[in-house]
Amino acid sequence: MDLGLQDKVALVTGASRGLGRATAQALADEGARLVVVARASEELSALQAAYSGRCIAVPGDLHDPTLPQRAVAAALEHFGRLDVAIVNTPGPRTVQPLQASDADFAAAFDTVFYPALRLVRAAAAPMAQRRWGRIVIVSSTSVKAPKPFLCLSGAARSALWNWAKSAAPDLYAQGVTINALFAGPHDTDRARELGVKKDRPMGQPEHFGRYVAALCGDASAFVTGTGYVLDGGESTGI
Repeated sequence: MDLGLQDKVALVTGASRGLGRATAQALADEGARLVVVARASEELSALQAAYSGRCIAVPGDLHDPTLPQRAVAAALEHFGRLDVAIVNTPGPRTVQPLQASDADFAAAFDTVFYPALRLVRAAAAPMAQRRWGRIVIVSSTSVKAPKPFLCLSGAARSALWNWAKSAAPDLYAQGVTINALFAGPHDTDRARELGVKKDRPMGQPEHFGRYVAALCGDASAFVTGTGYVLDGGESTGI
């Protein structure tokens, strides 16, 4: 199936490992050109080298409020367009709800909410000019089924999804869709940091990446403001 992504330009944050890297690779395999964003690392350099001539790296920390606009500017300078933005922010620390301080919540929003908000706003502008754009937020099942130890992540990601879903009609009127994927345990370093054991069912990052790529194609033009749960049936809510 041709997703219609040949020579489209996709910006992916958190692209050096895990779900972000798998998504970048899936988009590249569909013919997209890449702008990959992450802290400087051998993994980021290797990703750029793997897709030489079709991928540029923008090293940086999403806590830097200038990074989203710089990444978008790099896409426009090198490729002349931006079609896809994968909004993948790191998770805050784990803590039980009644032990979470004001500072913890402020740090969680600085890590998750504000970098994503800045990236969506920066990416939407050139997409709207071409009246074609796909924005996908990589989120967590903690938005749909709260987990006490992920209360900081759940709070910040829930706020982000509320804002994104509210913005979806205005973005759609400009030719831009915005959707979210609520990921359960996948076989990533982040899952292991959270104590997920490898002997339990887990999703594969490459499958996640392909699902994201499908959401970025031509056939998803009428899909917006929608969240998808990818957790192997772990969530019990309807």
